[in-house]
Amino acid sequence: MKNHDVTITISRKKFQYDQHCVHVERGDKITWKLTNAAPFAVIVKEFVSPLDWSFEVLGPRRKTIAGVVRNDAKPGFHPYSVCVLDGGDLLVDDPEIIVKPPKGGK
Repeated sequence: MKNHDVTITISRKKFQYDQHCVHVERGDKITWKLTNAAPFAVIVKEFVSPLDWSFEVLGPRRKTIAGVVRNDAKPGFHPYSVCVLDGGDLLVDDPEIIVKPPKGGK
């Protein structure tokens, strides 16, 4: 199991990531950190999430959202949204979680 940290900064109403798409294996942990003091959310855009949750929303005081890739996560591309309330504007970006096929093929 590996930890994947994704740092997000909002600058001039645009998203900046240290890694836009996250390449993971089952059991890995992903932690999203917003450097700005703003409410933010991560929302998986699928009926069956590859994470142990489908969405997480935080107020401006909490800075990180973490999720674990499910042991039965389907290999492939999984779109998600990052939403940030920047002043009066809701900013939305759509990166991906990429789940690698498990070793051994199942």
